[in-house]
Amino acid sequence: MSLNRDKLRRLILEEIEKISELSEFSESRSGKSFIKEGQRIKTAGKKMHELGSHQTGVARKTIQEVGKFIHKLGEALSSINELNEGEEDKLPTVAEYKKMVKDIKKLGS
Repeated sequence: MSLNRDKLRRLILEEIEKISELSEFSESRSGKSFIKEGQRIKTAGKKMHELGSHQTGVARKTIQEVGKFIHKLGEALSSINELNEGEEDKLPTVAEYKKMVKDIKKLGS
């Protein structure tokens, strides 16, 4: 793909627009509410992890993994104003999600 001046300019403007849109959202009233709900999700994940410690065997491991996943999701949502394109590691991965679902299904069997 060759970049000429117009293509490069359009790409830069698209990136600036994305950043400013995220900044605007995180500073708005609804953005602040979104961040607050992310913090609640994060707290729920921590509580789930703690509940897992009261279990044994596979149930313990599965519940703690679910708690970690939920906590990581809540952490990403609550810090949406700090997210950058290069910081994808804050979000849970698809692989983590699939593993969690698989473990939950095993628990139900």
